[in-house]
Amino acid sequence: MPPRRPQKRRTGDDDADSRAKKRPGKRREPTYDTYDEALDGGVEMEEKGERYRDGEKAQRFYEKAAELYKNAVGFSRTYDAVYNQARVLYTLGTSFLLPPSAVELLTESLNLHRLASTLTNSPLLQMDVGFNLAQTATSLADMLEELEGDSRKSDVRALRIEARDVLDQVLQGQAAFLEKTQEEGDDETTEEAAEAMGDAGELAEEAVQEEAVNAEDDRSVEEDETGMEVDEDEDDNDGTYETHLPTPSTFIDTVLAVVDVHLSLWESVDPPALPDAEQQGAVRAALDQAAALVPPGRQAELDFTEIKVLLTMDSIVWDLYKAEARVGTGIEKSLDGATIALSSLLANLEAQPPDEPTVRADVLTTLAETHSTIAYRMMFLAPQLPPGPSPLGQQAWFHLSQAITHLSTALDIPTTAITPREFKPSVLLSLAKASLARARLSDISDAAKRNAPQLFENATTYAGRAAEGLGWGFIRLESAAVGRPTLPYQAGWDGELLAKQIALQQLRACLYAGRTELVPEEKEKYTKAREGLVQRLKSCEAARRVGAPDVHRLVDDVEDEEGQMGDVEKGWWRELAEELE
Repeated sequence: MPPRRPQKRRTGDDDADSRAKKRPGKRREPTYDTYDEALDGGVEMEEKGERYRDGEKAQRFYEKAAELYKNAVGFSRTYDAVYNQARVLYTLGTSFLLPPSAVELLTESLNLHRLASTLTNSPLLQMDVGFNLAQTATSLADMLEELEGDSRKSDVRALRIEARDVLDQVLQGQAAFLEKTQEEGDDETTEEAAEAMGDAGELAEEAVQEEAVNAEDDRSVEEDETGMEVDEDEDDNDGTYETHLPTPSTFIDTVLAVVDVHLSLWESVDPPALPDAEQQGAVRAALDQAAALVPPGRQAELDFTEIKVLLTMDSIVWDLYKAEARVGTGIEKSLDGATIALSSLLANLEAQPPDEPTVRADVLTTLAETHSTIAYRMMFLAPQLPPGPSPLGQQAWFHLSQAITHLSTALDIPTTAITPREFKPSVLLSLAKASLARARLSDISDAAKRNAPQLFENATTYAGRAAEGLGWGFIRLESAAVGRPTLPYQAGWDGELLAKQIALQQLRACLYAGRTELVPEEKEKYTKAREGLVQRLKSCEAARRVGAPDVHRLVDDVEDEEGQMGDVEKGWWRELAEELE
């Protein structure tokens, strides 16, 4: 699930003579030719974009907001204007535009977040912008990794290291703030601080009053680190910031974010290597800090993160030693403890519902992924045994069945206004993968052999439903679409990437059904279905068409998830990549 979006920053909201206050007489249309009009206009346009949420209208409002914030920066390079421009560009780059435009906007957003951090001396504001700077750096790193692969590996790693280091600073700042407020009266102090910040731009307690003074001073900074002038604000209005005061819950948000970045860095080392004692110690220290402050409703997320650390370590160990893995050495059981821990955590959620409504879905999908990983490892080891049905085949069938059960449960979780549009399609894609994997067990599992026709039907149906959820209904095998398929309005790289993954998963099912003897009586049916889908994909508009880079990405993803891809299947994909060009 996506992290919380930061709030907008705006000056003058609580002034007695605020420009936002309605006045009698005819309302004057803004000309946006002053700093205040440009900043307020940007806020208004952004709020309109939020109301539409997605689609072309929402994008137009966000683009207008970005333009007005940029104009405001031109009038006066303040923390408010730069921060708002950075945040809106992040929204456009992640939720609307596609690469290469999305990469350009995220790069600009990152640079503006860096600039905003130099326009304030307030630790509170620096923590606020720091969290979002790290989020932007991480999003840009993920996008570059997907798009460029090894060619940008050093840039991707540098971005993640920057995100990690900034989040470490945010973490320590939040910890110091929380320690201070707890010493001076816990909740009462925090409440007084919040009231003071809202009314007068300063905190009640002596240690925090200095923060607000710094924030006010930042409004009149005349020169930043780059040497460029910043106009003084000559208005009498006091700057009122929607400052995020650290709380135990926001501290947990930061801990979870910094651990995720650490794990991404561990997993991206090539060749694979276990993190050293210092790297592991940094994660351990963050989790220990969190354990002392975690609210009851966030405990499950912390427990879940502990398990994710262990899963990452296990994955690295497997990558290091899978070439030497042998049946019977116990390596195929290395994840059994993780499934028990995740199942126990899932049961605990019933007794103590978490504050975050997404936690149960995250645990369910991770548990399903873990069962699938165990099954793939058994499929990897199966050639070491004599041909035919084997205990490994039976165990792989069991674990894939467990994965499907947990994914089906996740699919039934009611959606809310904050549920990402990609959630259910992503679960359906996982169901399609698990169903195809069960069908591919036919050589080592009697159950798979008996049920192969139904399993292929399930796999292609799940993929079709997933595509429909994203507006790519023409990916259904039974689609009768002719001519150029109508694609939904672009909704960011994550949704676009997911749709392409679904299309390729559908083709993978057709390839296995049409080019093997798993369902000999249906080979012709799936061969024709594959040909029709390829033609529809080739008819899509060029900028969004599934192409060779997407095929190469799929091969890499399969080898990451399943351990290997056979030479025969690699040949299928080379042929398909040429066909899609």
